[in-house]
Amino acid sequence: MSFFKDKVALVSGASRGVGFATASLLAKKGAKVAITARGEKRLGAARDTIISQGGEVVSLAGDVGRWEDARAMVDAALERFGRLDILVNNAGVSMRGQFADLSPDVCTQTVQTNLMGSVYLSRAAMGAILDARGQVVFISSIAGLFGLPGASTYCASKMALTGLCESLRLELTPKGVHVGIVYLGFTEHDPEKRILAADGSLVPPDRPAHRTQAWAAEKIVGLLERKEKQLIMTPAGTLGWVAHRLSPGLMERLILRAQSGRWGVFRRFS
Repeated sequence: MSFFKDKVALVSGASRGVGFATASLLAKKGAKVAITARGEKRLGAARDTIISQGGEVVSLAGDVGRWEDARAMVDAALERFGRLDILVNNAGVSMRGQFADLSPDVCTQTVQTNLMGSVYLSRAAMGAILDARGQVVFISSIAGLFGLPGASTYCASKMALTGLCESLRLELTPKGVHVGIVYLGFTEHDPEKRILAADGSLVPPDRPAHRTQAWAAEKIVGLLERKEKQLIMTPAGTLGWVAHRLSPGLMERLILRAQSGRWGVFRRFS
């Protein structure tokens, strides 16, 4: 019998990309899923796709960076399915730009969505997760392992998830709750995906994809099934993480040299 049979999972940012791939895979493995995202039309299409694949799903559009919306998302899952076993904090926004050029709105939006969205949704779900002795997983990024130029508030928000995860793990492990974090590398993106430029305008991503969305979803679901604490998804990310832990100064010099010389590895990290 599948580990996920009849469990209830809530996945944020699930109208497309890795979030949708993860929710779809969980449904295929027998979980009942609640999906959330800001765009109601795209979220409805994602719901219909999961239903067409034989999954049980409920969807609710909203912004995880608003407490009222986060609470409503959890309430919708509980009203439909009566319990909540798994929370995947996947919703996030990306940005690119030098800090000196950043619009204050870009700073606010990245931190509010990437950090406070996970805080709000986890807090809203905490009672149900404790009752189920369930699981909370945070989807971070290679940018959450060490600082990168041109991604200051994105790095800050993703690094903050590590502290949140580690604190919750200490609080919740004795109560039977698994807490994990995934550091994604660049995955394939949907054609309509946009990220925030320094002035707040939306622009297409300009970084190469390393892995498919389906591959990333398999890894996330595997972490849940094995109840792992941490997963760094790419070899380059693992190498960078080890180098940074051993010698932060050396890592900083390497990034500066890679940036000035436009090394191929710089594009993999930046």
